[in-house]
Amino acid sequence: MEFTIDRNLLSKTLTNIVKIIPPKSTYTILQNIIIEAKDKKLHIQATDLDIFIKKVIPATVKDSGKVLIPGKKILEITKEANIDSITFKLKELKLQIEAGNAHFNIPSLDYQEFPEVPKFPNKKWFALGIEELRTMVESTMFMVARDMSRRPMNGILVQIKDGELRMVTTDGARLAKAVRQEAAPDGDLIVATKVFDLLDYNEGDGKIDVFIEERMMGMKYQDAAIIARLIEGPYPNYEAVIPATFTGTCTIEKDVLDGALKRVSLVASPHIKNVRFDFTEGGIQLSASSPDIGEAKEDVACVYEGEPVGLWFNAQFVLETLRHLTSDEVVFQLTSQSTAAVVLPKGVDNLMYLLMPLRIDSWEE
Repeated sequence: MEFTIDRNLLSKTLTNIVKIIPPKSTYTILQNIIIEAKDKKLHIQATDLDIFIKKVIPATVKDSGKVLIPGKKILEITKEANIDSITFKLKELKLQIEAGNAHFNIPSLDYQEFPEVPKFPNKKWFALGIEELRTMVESTMFMVARDMSRRPMNGILVQIKDGELRMVTTDGARLAKAVRQEAAPDGDLIVATKVFDLLDYNEGDGKIDVFIEERMMGMKYQDAAIIARLIEGPYPNYEAVIPATFTGTCTIEKDVLDGALKRVSLVASPHIKNVRFDFTEGGIQLSASSPDIGEAKEDVACVYEGEPVGLWFNAQFVLETLRHLTSDEVVFQLTSQSTAAVVLPKGVDNLMYLLMPLRIDSWEE
């Protein structure tokens, strides 16, 4: 095997590919990637056994061949090379790398030891623009549960229902839902977040085709393909916790609330960051206290319609939600001090957040 390839292209591709390599694994073969040179292209594969990824990029191929080599080490060499193109030659299970005046000999392994790649799912479900997918993922993924004992909530629910494609995440204390119109058949599956981390959202304006088959999902885009085992459900009934009616609605400038909340939360409990929101016709009063730090209050102007209500929120959760809103104003829809609040970007109807209030009875607590 012998080929020459653009260093920047290889570096970019490997940077994406090696994300799949497990940081620690007793199955050491997973630290390696397959590189196959043929037909003027490189076919690069990697897996963590739950997800398989393959990317194809152009190269000048002199002799075809296949090799199994340490993925992260090849990336390090590629990144540090100070030349535009790199040549790779496989001789007697040694991969010779020529990068200008630098020369490397890297031991390779038998590529037949690499795990067998599952058959790509054959039922196409829907197609989605790369930029649309990026927006939906970035708007929801930060609310995925980190507690590994709640396995279904460690993934993103991808659901088509009532003519909508929905992406939903929740950690039990908050929930995110992004939607777009989609005419594909109804269905739902739970996808590991790592699958979406592996997508290259800089691939242009193309579309990603999504395929399904029993417990597997496949994604094809440009010259790349991903096969992923799905997370077994069921996913929580998220629709049951979204209030159907509201007794109060608050519209406020996002940056004004963001600044005030950052200031007041400076004296909140370091552990739960509890800040009280008192919604009245005159605006919102933010307040917080902790025995060792002190107290703080700040009044913030807003447009409020409805009955006065006071709720405690985790300030960090609210601030993180605000960071993911693209609108200048944010809308809070409220019901009671013990019912979840719905948070919406004003003028945007395809994104919704839900925040559960903290159960704290009084300011002194």
